[in-house]
Amino acid sequence: MSRASNSGDLRIYSAPRALLRHIQWSLNSIFDEKVSLEWVEQPLAMGSFACEVQWRSNKEFASKIAATLKSWHFIRFEVREFPTDGGEGVLYRCTPELGLHQAVTSSTGDVMVHENRILTILSQSRGYESLRAGMQDALGVAWDNELECYRRQIDSDAAPLRISI
Repeated sequence: MSRASNSGDLRIYSAPRALLRHIQWSLNSIFDEKVSLEWVEQPLAMGSFACEVQWRSNKEFASKIAATLKSWHFIRFEVREFPTDGGEGVLYRCTPELGLHQAVTSSTGDVMVHENRILTILSQSRGYESLRAGMQDALGVAWDNELECYRRQIDSDAAPLRISI
């Protein structure tokens, strides 16, 4: 049996009831197997639900999941994936107001901003405020701030669905 080389997790913080089946079908297609999501109510967004899925696999799923979920405007989510033996990972965050944000992460989960991105921000900045705004955008500060209240609202005692593919 081959060893899983990637770990990942998807946290959907709010999705309207009307999209739950569509999300389920999409994840089944992406993972190429039936995934039974356990939805809990999201009290911060009336009529919305939340869930969490974790996986281990030799395949990479995060970009496919992010691309699929961002197409439905009303979903708030985070999806991250990283190699199990260390190295850089990826984090996608999405909100209806801000859209999709992608970041590279370290093995400890910290968002990293690479040299070329920093140089671009520096070259486009005309002062402290624009430099600060550029760095905050690169780090995804606005996405983090918007999602934080939804993170805290989800019951942390609920066990996430775990799958190995």
